[in-house]
Amino acid sequence: MALGIGLCLLATGRLAAAAPAAAIGKDADAAYRAGLGLVYDGSFAAAEARLAELASEQPADPVAPYLQALALEWRLEQRPDQRALDPAVLALADRALALAAAALARDPADARALLARGAAHGVKSRLFLFRWERRSATREALDMREALTQARARGVRSPDLDFGLGLYDYYADTLPRFFRLFAFLLGIPGGDRQRGLEQVARAAHGGSLFHDDEARAQMYDIESYFEHRPDRALPWIRELRGRYPGWPLWGLKLAGALSELGLFAESAAVAEAIEDTAARARHPNYGPLAAAMAAALRAEALLLDLRPGEARAEARRALGAADTPAWVRGRALLVEGKSLELEGQAAPAREAYAAAEATGDPPCARAAREALAAPLPAAAASAMGLLARARRAAENGDPAAARRLCLEAHAAFPRGDEGRLCAAQEDLAAGRAARAEDLARALVADAAPWLRPEARLVLAAALERRGRAAEAVTEYGRVWEEPYGRADRRTRAADALRRLGRPVTLPTDR
Repeated sequence: MALGIGLCLLATGRLAAAAPAAAIGKDADAAYRAGLGLVYDGSFAAAEARLAELASEQPADPVAPYLQALALEWRLEQRPDQRALDPAVLALADRALALAAAALARDPADARALLARGAAHGVKSRLFLFRWERRSATREALDMREALTQARARGVRSPDLDFGLGLYDYYADTLPRFFRLFAFLLGIPGGDRQRGLEQVARAAHGGSLFHDDEARAQMYDIESYFEHRPDRALPWIRELRGRYPGWPLWGLKLAGALSELGLFAESAAVAEAIEDTAARARHPNYGPLAAAMAAALRAEALLLDLRPGEARAEARRALGAADTPAWVRGRALLVEGKSLELEGQAAPAREAYAAAEATGDPPCARAAREALAAPLPAAAASAMGLLARARRAAENGDPAAARRLCLEAHAAFPRGDEGRLCAAQEDLAAGRAARAEDLARALVADAAPWLRPEARLVLAAALERRGRAAEAVTEYGRVWEEPYGRADRRTRAADALRRLGRPVTLPTDR
């Protein structure tokens, strides 16, 4: 996630302009929007060229340099180690501010200039926050809020204005609680997390002039990183991937999101599609780096799907790419090590972990040290092998074999999450509701997140059988709200809630 996305990005309104109204009309704004759309498709050079052309056609319009600054900001955020574009972003934002000031000197009620002024301060705040220059980011965020508040006081009504104030509301109320380094924000006008979230969501559903897609990207980041609601994040990244297939970023994020939800096969398929596009040279944005990143993600998904041999082969593809970044190499080496451990090859696994640590990527090095310090127990590796066979049996339409193998895995390694879940399901089916409740409750507390909805369904059913309907309703409700990407779980929870006298309407996820 780019931290600079928060607290800053504003848009402009479909209102009176600084230049003559005839000069800046719907056609020009549609062209601006199309030019900005090239950014979300990963075509930065084309977007910048088109926006520069439009700026030359509308030299007095403060919107044009703001959008140019925004396009450049997106590009620089993809290479955080390089700062060459920073001065250009600030210069364009300052040009937007100067043009807005000139327009407001002529007409203090110029709505377009009022909004552009807030937007320009917003993109400067975004850059400063991305660079972790906290005081400058805060100053620009305050200027942004003041400009938009003044615009609203003068009667400006625009979805873009609401979007900007929504971002301020959300992040001003959220960031201090997530990052102690943002405690300085407590001294500025406070926000309202829920109100801000609702305003950003409205923009993401469409209706703003320039920033529908910006709002969709915001909603994905908000739901993923701050709200920790992957079910609600998933539709937004799916939509961005569908609308802008030219930028592999969206597909890579989608693959990661699907893996987090436990949808490993779908995650691997998305990553494979990125690799295929790169291999066939179907799009200039899909080069060797995108292919290597996709290979690493696919390797992780295959490993989590308990396909260690395939995962290791995919990891080798990532490692074989030229100029692979340290973090990609590290993740691929971790997959190699874990897959070898699962197959009982301890010595080669240690070599892979040592290589992962040597990449110097902090998260990968930390994970490698942990793996070296705590090797996978032989019983756990044996249970994983049984679980792999259980999953394949389920995929082949043999639930009885899948259940038997999963219970064998539990017997081999009773501490394993997936085996415990199978044991809880077996206890429930056999009428041992109290034991099922105990096992399921423990899983809800400490199992992998993607397993918890299924554990909650067992827990809820056990509570229902024990005459504790109110508690069961609570657990069914949690699954209804957070099924972790599985519509069948949501339907089962909804059916149970209706049976218990709690009518529900299945949500749209958005």
